[in-house]
Amino acid sequence: MRRGVLFLLPFLFAQAVCGAGTVFLGPTHLHIDENGNFAPAEKSSSATPFDNLWAYRALPTDKKLTGLGVKIALADSGITPHPELNGKQIMGQDFTLSGTLSDFKNHGTGVAAIIGARGVRFTGVAPQAAIWAYKIDDGSRLISPQAAANALHTILAYNEANPSDKITVINLSYGISGGGSLPLTNAINRAHDSGVTVVVPAGNFGYPGVFYPANLSTVLAVSALAADGEHLYANSAYGPEVDFTAPGDRVYTASADGDYTLMSGTSAAAAFVSGAAALAVEGLTKKLGRYPSAEEVKDALKAASAKVPGLPDAAQGNGLIDITKLEEQLGNPK
Repeated sequence: MRRGVLFLLPFLFAQAVCGAGTVFLGPTHLHIDENGNFAPAEKSSSATPFDNLWAYRALPTDKKLTGLGVKIALADSGITPHPELNGKQIMGQDFTLSGTLSDFKNHGTGVAAIIGARGVRFTGVAPQAAIWAYKIDDGSRLISPQAAANALHTILAYNEANPSDKITVINLSYGISGGGSLPLTNAINRAHDSGVTVVVPAGNFGYPGVFYPANLSTVLAVSALAADGEHLYANSAYGPEVDFTAPGDRVYTASADGDYTLMSGTSAAAAFVSGAAALAVEGLTKKLGRYPSAEEVKDALKAASAKVPGLPDAAQGNGLIDITKLEEQLGNPK
């Protein structure tokens, strides 16, 4: 296997799946068995009940912070139009040869909806944030770190040309076990130093060792919490570099076919933190009268976080971000 290349099919290339890898449990009428096979959902009375919306239950129903005025860049597999994203002006740029921002991987659309779903069936963390798609995965299973670096440099060039209308959060669905990329590291560091919060999934191997670039100090690395709210998701990577944990097990979200699906993995968890970062940017900007630094956003999220009892620090970092606490900390921005 070449280093610096990401494989994104968890069942076919399990040894190489990383932070951007995601296990999809199928649309609402399917489930996945212990062997990773899709099958019709159990409809008998003996079926184990599962709360599809468990991951969103902790969000306040009447948000004071909604992400209004905040731009989030999604460096992922693109975004396909979906009812949950109606009203959002999906802009950005394609860094693959696909020639479109459409999502052929059924990944970026799910991440985007966790961040910003408008409330058709569920509401995302930052429903009024603008989401711009920077496509670095064309569905071919290979992602070049140079494509990710080029996307970040393009985002920063936009910020330099639009200092009063900046992209302030980047959700980077990229990761690799071992190795790294100097161009991508430089781009991430440059983004951080310019005030952009970069959120990265920790990885999906389920053993110690946070993936690159989640192991960089200039990003927010996110592990995935299991649906019981008490344990780490079985496939989540962990280590001392983890900054936060967030729901990452059977998370209800939009799918690229216009339907809905359950999404598992640290990419789903990273989407929750990206949404929370957007809320922090919104509140801090109004409180400070300027864009906050990446460190100010991180400090606000840390102050609003709580440890999951019994979960080791290496598995959760500062713990789960409490949006209600974040709102109380930043005051009512309206």
